[in-house]
Amino acid sequence: MVAQVPTATLRQINKVLGRNFVTKYGTRQGIVVLGRVAPFGIGAVIGGGANAALASLAVRAGRRAFDPAPEQWPPSWDEPLD
Repeated sequence: MVAQVPTATLRQINKVLGRNFVTKYGTRQGIVVLGRVAPFGIGAVIGGGANAALASLAVRAGRRAFDPAPEQWPPSWDEPLD
């Protein structure tokens, strides 16, 4: 029976039903999906900030322990630093 319906008619039906379906169910589903995904985004931001803070602390501790890096590295590791 569907094969007998012209394609243009099916497109018109899909346009109307698609809009109704999206406006009726899409907003609710969108809010549900957003509610499920938002904690991951918030966790990623908090985790990224914590990683940056810990990396900064590690770099500072390394600089205090080993002094800053030399301006220029020697061409060979056998040669002493000036």
